[in-house]
Amino acid sequence: MNEYINGELIENTYLFCVKRISDTEAAKDLAQDILYEAVRALAGGREIVSFYSWYWKMARNKYADLIKHRQRPDMPLETAGGIAADIAPPIEKLIAEEDISALNYSLSRLASAYREILIRFYLREQSVNAIADDLGIPVGTVKRRLFDARKKLKEGFDNMNNIGTSAYAPAQVDWFWGGSAMQASCLMDSSKIVPQVMVICRSEQKSVNDIADEMGVAPVYLEEILEKMTEEKLLITPAKEKYLSNCCVFPKQAYMEAKVYANKVFHEKGFPEKITEKLFAVKDKITSLDFYGNHFDYGYLMWLLYAEAEDIFGAVGRDEHLEKYKGKYADDGREYQLTVEYILPDESFDGSLKELKSVGWSCLHQNFNTADHGYVAFVNDYEMEPFPNDGRRPEDWRRGRDRWIDGNNISLLIDLAENPSKKLTKYEEEKAADFLKNGLLKKEGERLIVQLPVFSRAIHDEMRGIIRSEIEGLAREYADIIGGDVEKRLMPYVRKDMMSNFLHWDMRMFFQITGALFCHGWDKHLAQPEDYSRSAAGLYLMK
Repeated sequence: MNEYINGELIENTYLFCVKRISDTEAAKDLAQDILYEAVRALAGGREIVSFYSWYWKMARNKYADLIKHRQRPDMPLETAGGIAADIAPPIEKLIAEEDISALNYSLSRLASAYREILIRFYLREQSVNAIADDLGIPVGTVKRRLFDARKKLKEGFDNMNNIGTSAYAPAQVDWFWGGSAMQASCLMDSSKIVPQVMVICRSEQKSVNDIADEMGVAPVYLEEILEKMTEEKLLITPAKEKYLSNCCVFPKQAYMEAKVYANKVFHEKGFPEKITEKLFAVKDKITSLDFYGNHFDYGYLMWLLYAEAEDIFGAVGRDEHLEKYKGKYADDGREYQLTVEYILPDESFDGSLKELKSVGWSCLHQNFNTADHGYVAFVNDYEMEPFPNDGRRPEDWRRGRDRWIDGNNISLLIDLAENPSKKLTKYEEEKAADFLKNGLLKKEGERLIVQLPVFSRAIHDEMRGIIRSEIEGLAREYADIIGGDVEKRLMPYVRKDMMSNFLHWDMRMFFQITGALFCHGWDKHLAQPEDYSRSAAGLYLMK
C-alpha cells in the first residue's frame, strides 16, 4: 500500500460496496476489483491530478458495470443478513446515487451509541447477537438502535445542506462569572466551540446532532466537549442526550439596554454621591476598628470600601426585589454563577450603548491554608486596568496582581504586619524582595512596612456591618426604582428553570453597580497610586 491505498480507504471502499450490494461476498469482490484498479493505475505511473475524485468516480463506474451484468436486482441487505424486516427500509435505496464521502459525513453525525452499532453491523459484519454480547446490551436494544441509527442516517442525508448560520458566522459571545468558577471559566476560554454551544442551547433542549448541524461539525468532535461542559455544570441534561445551558443567556442588545438604563438611574438619582457620603460619615468608626492598616490614608482604604459597599448594596437590593416573590424562588446553592451575552451574525448592535458612566471592574478572592495562620484569604478588590493585567490563558486564570501573593509567601506578609522588624531567613529575604518590587512592602530603615490591610474575619464582618447599616436604605430605594424595569427587559430571555439563578445572580448584578461607583470616585475620593504597576491599592488579607 502507499499514501493513498491505506486502511481507511479500504474500509470506505468496502462500505461503499456493501451499501449497494446485498451479497457480502460480491461486495468484497467489487471492493477488491476497485482497489486493484487503483493500485494498477498508481503502479503504472498514471498521472492523476486529484486521486480521490478520480478514485470514487472509478468506483461508481465499476459498480455501474456490475449492475449491467447482474441477472436480478439486489437482494435487500436485511433479508441477506437475517435481520427482521421491521428494522428499516433497505439503506442502499437511500444512498445508491450518493458519493461515499456523503455517507461518511452523515455517518459521522450520529451519536457514538448509534455509530458503534452501524460500524459493527456493516463494516465488521457482526450479527445482532454478537453485537449484543460484545456491548453487554439486550438484542432488542441493538435492533432498536440499529433502526434509530438508520432513520437518523437518512435524516442526515436529507438535512446535509441545512447547516446553521453559526457554521460560517459564529455568534459574538461575552460572559462574566462569580464564585468558584475557575474550571468552568477555563473551559469557556479553551475553545471557540464552548461559548457557541452555550448560545445554541440557551432556550431549547438540543441533541448533539442539533448542535452539530447548527455549527456545521460532526458530532464525534462535540461529544467530549459536551461531556466536559456537563461535568463543569455549564450544561444540564434534562432529558437523555439533550442539553441546555445552565445559566441565563441574553442578547447583548437587550442586556446592554438594561445596563444603560440602570446606570443612568444610578447617576441621575445621585446614588454614587450618597454612598460616598455614607462611607466618609463612618470614617471614624472604621478606622477605630482593630485591624492592620487602620492608620492608612482613608482615600487608600476607599479602594476596598467601595467594593465592600457595592457588594452589600447589591445583596440588599436583591433581597428587596425578591420580596415580591414571597420566597417562591430560593437560592439554588450554585458553586458559581455565570452570565452570557451574545450577538448573532444577522443581528445588529448599537455600539453607543457602551457609553456608560462606568469603569471596568472585577475582583478575585483566593484562599490558602497556612501552617502558621490557618485559613487565609487574599482579596484583590480591583483586578482590572490600569493595575497590572497580564491577560488570561485557559491554563492560568490568575493574572496581574493576583499572582503577587500565594500560599508560599502569604504568611510572611502577615508576620511582617505584626512585626516589621522580623529577622528574615534567606528564603524570606527573597520573598520580601519580590514584595518590595511590587509595592506590597515599603522599607523604612531596617523595618519592612506592609502596604495592604490585614483583617481578622470578625473585624471584617464588623466593618461590613457598619457599612450595611448606613447604605441599606439607599439599596432598597434603588432596587425599587429599577427592579421592575430591568426585569421587564430581560425576563423574555429567561427560561422558567433559570428563574432562581436570574433573581439571585443576574438581577443582583444590576443592583451592584460597582464599576459606576468607582467611576464616580476615581479622581475625587480614591487615592491614586504614583505607579499602578507596583501598588497594593484595593488588596487586603483576611485571616
